[in-house]
Amino acid sequence: MMGPSGNDGDGPYPDLRSAFMLTIFAMLAAGFTGIAFIDFGLLAAVGIGQAIGVGAVATMGAQRVAEPQAQRIGLRALDLKLVPTILCLAPAVLLVSELDNFAADWTGSPAAIEDSEHSADQLSGDNRGLVDRYDTDNVDAEYDRPNNTDNTDIADGTSSESGAAGGIANASDLRSRLIDPDDPWSLLSAFVVMVGIAPVVEEFLFRGVIQQGLVARMGLLRGVTMVAILWTLLRPAPIAGIPRFLAAAVASFGLGWALGMVRIASGSILGSIMLAASWAAIGLSAVALEGRVELPGMNIEGTHLPVTITLASLFIVGWAGLEIFREAERRFNSADGGVGGPGRPTGRSRTSIKALFGGDE
Repeated sequence: MMGPSGNDGDGPYPDLRSAFMLTIFAMLAAGFTGIAFIDFGLLAAVGIGQAIGVGAVATMGAQRVAEPQAQRIGLRALDLKLVPTILCLAPAVLLVSELDNFAADWTGSPAAIEDSEHSADQLSGDNRGLVDRYDTDNVDAEYDRPNNTDNTDIADGTSSESGAAGGIANASDLRSRLIDPDDPWSLLSAFVVMVGIAPVVEEFLFRGVIQQGLVARMGLLRGVTMVAILWTLLRPAPIAGIPRFLAAAVASFGLGWALGMVRIASGSILGSIMLAASWAAIGLSAVALEGRVELPGMNIEGTHLPVTITLASLFIVGWAGLEIFREAERRFNSADGGVGGPGRPTGRSRTSIKALFGGDE
């Protein structure tokens, strides 16, 4: 059995190229594994794909991390004094939701939905005419019956074409297909996948295996930034317009950067796992309460968060983010940085903004 190796001749593992390959392998492994279990349901397939696919890639990558392996990856106890500060970053998900709301306003989602539904209705009308022509020509009833069924659905406003078009334009409609707020089993499955599995395996790979290598090579700011970019590649993004897509990308990068700083500040991946799980729990709660409790800006289309909540979230997240950054900087530059933190840097070790862009120090 081969022992772990932390060096590739140039520095700690992984380097940037290896980190990118680990990310691609994780995406492919999760996708193919999920497809193999699709008969268990979409949510179950996603959960199994992440647990087996991403988990396997992370485990294999961890074998090449230099000793002390556990400390470098962050498999250590969480400093409980930091827990309140870390949880103060939880409202960041509210700010992400509000950013998406503004992007949706800019996109003009309601009009886009109406246009897509109108186009779908026209397509359905063309299909109806096609069916009539088939009936005139006495087409076999075996082919006639499905078309009549489609026409009934169209009359009821539930045509498959309309559903598909609406699902693309309306993010909440697509979300409702994945999670049924009225089905306890659906909510439980979503909780296990979104709050239980995804934060653990993703943080183990990105903030555990990948980040310790990149931060050791590139320094605090540039290392955490690169990991946040790689993590963003795995994030789902709405396809209902460029503004919403860009807003989702920016939000994912910001959340990933915060998770990276929490990992450094706490010295443990438990901190970033806890924060990621709290974000997922807030989002899932908004879905579960849909139709029962109205949460403007969260589970009601076309609305925004109350201004007081937005401003309070900005203040709390800003304060907590500054405290976490200061602690991460202190821990990174301490003598403990090579063991309890991400691994001793082999290149730039200072954390100025100038260093992030490769300036002289």
